[in-house]
Amino acid sequence: MTQPQPLLMLRNHKWSDLPTTPGVYWWYFPRIALDHFCIAEFCDITKLRLRTAPGGKVCLYHGLAKSIAQRVQWHAAQKLTLSCLQAGFLSTFRFTLLALNDFDYSEGVEKIDKYFDALSVSWRSTTTREDAESIECNELHGEYHYPLNIQVNKRPELLAFTRHLKAMRSAYKKRYISSSDHHCAK
Repeated sequence: MTQPQPLLMLRNHKWSDLPTTPGVYWWYFPRIALDHFCIAEFCDITKLRLRTAPGGKVCLYHGLAKSIAQRVQWHAAQKLTLSCLQAGFLSTFRFTLLALNDFDYSEGVEKIDKYFDALSVSWRSTTTREDAESIECNELHGEYHYPLNIQVNKRPELLAFTRHLKAMRSAYKKRYISSSDHHCAK
């Protein structure tokens, strides 16, 4: 696994520092995100084991990719279009951060990009996607907890927060799709 790299540096280098191979990746947040996202309200933080980076950032999200470069760029730089939100084609991770930060969807691209730029990401390349899937499975069922992972994350310690997160995402999507439907009807 690489050391966590600041996303702003990766963006400034136009993602060229990232491998195009399959692999897995970890997203690191300032520790304050545990309070900001209300994780402690729904989980006993003392029972969560989080990966920690030098400098104290904590890993809250883990994923796999056919191409690490494409997937990291997709999460960190995907354009916000209403059709992506309606069709469910928006990056799950990006959507989660929009909802948790309550960024205005119609004006949020600058805010969410700036938010991502304060994060760090590390990765591990693999030879095949199957190898990456195996690592991801071991990570999600291993010693560490990843509160922002929704799919395939059935850890009992995270169950209440996962429900809260799903409700936040649903309310966020409903608010912006309803407001766009209302706006289009005028």
